Amino acid sequence: MSGHKYDPRHAVFLDSEERKERQRPEDIFSILKAEKEDVVLDLGAGIGFLTFPLAEIVRDGKVYAVDVQEEMVKKLEQRRSEKSFDNVDVLLSSECKIPLPDREVDKVYMINVLHEIDDHSTLEETHRVMKKGAELLVVDWDKEKVTEHGPPTHVRLSLEEAVKSLEQKDFRVEDTGKYEDHFWLLAEKVD
Repeated sequence: MSGHKYDPRHAVFLDSEERKERQRPEDIFSILKAEKEDVVLDLGAGIGFLTFPLAEIVRDGKVYAVDVQEEMVKKLEQRRSEKSFDNVDVLLSSECKIPLPDREVDKVYMINVLHEIDDHSTLEETHRVMKKGAELLVVDWDKEKVTEHGPPTHVRLSLEEAVKSLEQKDFRVEDTGKYEDHFWLLAEKVD
């Protein structure tokens, strides 16, 4: 994990048609299905690529859209206001403190974020805010794939490195896979 952060000047790409074709939300939701009443954490939400599709799914639940970059949070808050979603809370966090109570969420989506984490405190915080038995989906750029998009290869993780990082923080990895330029892993909180 490198601490390399996405440049907010390129935020428009985060919700572009090109990204939607390469990293389709419906593919992500087929791996970890949110239910209508779930409380969901979109960790590293950026400008809301998954936030708003998730809000449509969890109509009777809640989506916490959390990011560490103030510029992203401002853009996300503006988009939330324009879209009039009252089941979305936008929160600015730090890597070592997610501003949610213990055992608050049922599902966590962490898309293209794991390689950006400076240390393990974000995973510890993620574990803290998850309910017992809650699930975490990590999708990230595959270190083994050289691409013209995404972060530099040297800051990416391999699937094996990602699994090890989660297991060290009391997550049980239940399933893994690869698609396009990414890997994914589905993990459950172990108490």
